[in-house]
Amino acid sequence: MSSNPQDQNNNNRKTITIRGVDSDLYNRMVNLSRQSGKTVGEIMNQAMSTFLGLAGKAGEKIDDAVSKARETGKAFIDGFNEAKKDVVIISDVEELEANRNEITSLGKPVLFRNIKKLVLEDIDEPTLDRYIDSIVSVDELVIPRSLNKFKVLQKCKFVKRITQVP
Repeated sequence: MSSNPQDQNNNNRKTITIRGVDSDLYNRMVNLSRQSGKTVGEIMNQAMSTFLGLAGKAGEKIDDAVSKARETGKAFIDGFNEAKKDVVIISDVEELEANRNEITSLGKPVLFRNIKKLVLEDIDEPTLDRYIDSIVSVDELVIPRSLNKFKVLQKCKFVKRITQVP
């Protein structure tokens, strides 16, 4: 038995033929894979894992799972399209503290994505409006008490918790 995690991961993969796949959907999947730089298999694995995760929760009906999958898919596509914007993308960080000077010095809006804890120090409303494009998939967002939470929420998607500090 191999102790290499990559070898173990590859042992779970095999070539599978699936009958009845809609050719238009498959072609869209191929195009998405080309645009994202991932293989069709990687995208299909991610799609199936997401769908099964939604379908398997608390005995939900398949229609509910499909509806949630559509919402999740739309969010994925929205995120993909956001990557095409003229913004600075800051992503895939455990914890980040960012202040007004750092953000404004970039000269264009910032999209924060996939951050466990994001602390926005001394951010005021004009900076929020002009320099923060969106905040996506953040577990904890810490903002100054002077900011209106609802204005901040208009820029957020998939933020689990917002806290304010003095």
